Amino acid sequence: MSQEARFSRLEPGLRKAELIEATLVCLKRHGFQGASIRKISAEAGVSVGLISHHYSGKDELVAEAYRAITGRVMALLREALDQAAPTPRERLSAFFRASFCAELLDPKLLDAWLAFWGAVKTAEAINQAHEHSYAEYRNELGSMLTSLARERGWEGFDADLAAISLSALLDGLWLESGLNPGTFSPQQGVQICEAWVEGLQASEGKGFTARTEGC
Repeated sequence: MSQEARFSRLEPGLRKAELIEATLVCLKRHGFQGASIRKISAEAGVSVGLISHHYSGKDELVAEAYRAITGRVMALLREALDQAAPTPRERLSAFFRASFCAELLDPKLLDAWLAFWGAVKTAEAINQAHEHSYAEYRNELGSMLTSLARERGWEGFDADLAAISLSALLDGLWLESGLNPGTFSPQQGVQICEAWVEGLQASEGKGFTARTEGC
């Protein structure tokens, strides 16, 4: 049986999963600009026409891969939160530990992030996937920070702004780890994030107090 015939008999979910894996391989090997539908189809062992049956083009396929990867990441992070003690501070610590676990520091995953980030401003479908995934991620952080502020009695605390700050810190650490894994250890990555929260607590959240005055 040919590879394409075998592929065509797969359940739709498995078929898309294999296409996504082939897309990730090609993104790592060729970058976004060089990862054509023809190369992805060759990596998956199927015809270009079969991919076109499921996706309108490369941008939609890469966006689907982006959503799949962020879905895996969020599932792993939420699993860690489900297992954590229910206090806001313990949930944040569990989130940090999961953020620097081996699965999320996998070079293949980090290579995929770099390719996705490079494509965000290139294609609207990928930009929409990015906006949705980051909103979901920041909402998770914002929820934990809101709970922390409520527990500590911080007046006027802007959890959304704090979530943007913490998300940027985590993104920067992931990017640095992807470019040079020897810069810091996973334990040091967790330590940096913990220090951010300790600083937030020491200032009683005042660095992120909502302001209404103009620029």
